[in-house]
Amino acid sequence: MQASKENPIYTVRLLDGSTEYDLTAAVLDIDFSDREKQLAQSVTINVANVKTGGTSLASILKVRQRVFISANDGTSNDEVFRGVIWTRYYRDTLSDKEIQIKCYDSLIFMQESEDSQYFTAGQASNSVIQQLCNNWGVQLDYSYATITHEKLVLRGSLSDIIISDVLEKVKKQTGQKYVILSIKDVLTIRPVGQNATVYEISDKNNAVQTRTEQTMDGMITKVVILGKAGKDERKPVAATVDGDTATYGTLQKIIDASGKDENTSLADAQKEANNIIKESGTPKIEYEVQAPDIPWIRKGDKVLVNAGDVSGKELIVLAINRSISNKAKTMTLTLDDPASTGAATTKAANTDTLEDASIAEISSADAPESAQNAEFEKAVSITEWIAKNES
Repeated sequence: MQASKENPIYTVRLLDGSTEYDLTAAVLDIDFSDREKQLAQSVTINVANVKTGGTSLASILKVRQRVFISANDGTSNDEVFRGVIWTRYYRDTLSDKEIQIKCYDSLIFMQESEDSQYFTAGQASNSVIQQLCNNWGVQLDYSYATITHEKLVLRGSLSDIIISDVLEKVKKQTGQKYVILSIKDVLTIRPVGQNATVYEISDKNNAVQTRTEQTMDGMITKVVILGKAGKDERKPVAATVDGDTATYGTLQKIIDASGKDENTSLADAQKEANNIIKESGTPKIEYEVQAPDIPWIRKGDKVLVNAGDVSGKELIVLAINRSISNKAKTMTLTLDDPASTGAATTKAANTDTLEDASIAEISSADAPESAQNAEFEKAVSITEWIAKNES
């Protein structure tokens, strides 16, 4: 069978010690799953229990063996997955004998492990992750944004440490989204939408099915920044950042800036609040597109969509699932619109210290106690919320 863009050919190889097996002829189907917020990509392969060199595959296939998958579309021939067998199933019926292997790329070891690390204040994000990778013997390719961190006491799931404790903090400060991939065993962290080739999915050429969902779940239209508590232990409002409350009502988030490093400026807290409004200040629109498989599209790539109710938009791949068999080769892309952002307006509780006051300086001395309490009650008033949303 000739490889082409309409019919890409997948090759599956198994490495058992120094012995390599070509499993391609025995493969019944392959399912790829690269989900949002999951570190490791998974691949499920169903294989007929045929014999190779007089030995059945059931006797050969074992957990922890290396698996390599390549794709050929007639123009390019390259590796699309490299990982290990994590789970092996064997099924024996009257009609057939099949083996199913579930494989993960090398990031599964980070995803399934825990760690405990300490980093002194002043270290950059890429330096922290580089040290973590060095400890685990993982090669790193980091081209994402970086910030300077406060002291980091990191314990728990290694994937949570990398994502929640480091990268999400960078995203909060910069507003830039990122993607984590394993590319030929290299942990790759980069901004989304960096692919040189942008593939098009269109009704005219290749779209099979589309779905669009718009929701207000997770929206935030107002962020209240709290400062250091006064003698009465009440925390004053240092500033508020408003999104489009007139259109969507008040959906409020509190940032307690009093726990931040004393050298952290109020402007830094406002930057975080602005990025929250930018990312979550409008209804979330999620797109799903099904089309014939294009092997080279990865999570975090941008694609051009002209299908369904989407016209000429460059969208970012949040997740991708592939179903590969002799009968059909399809992909389902879950997509996000990077252009869908909210606009923010900042209101300072004390405009004289908005830009240069440190969080440690935001205390009851910055405004009369009665004014602080009134402002705080105004910010969190349930009565105000009901009035705004009923109007």
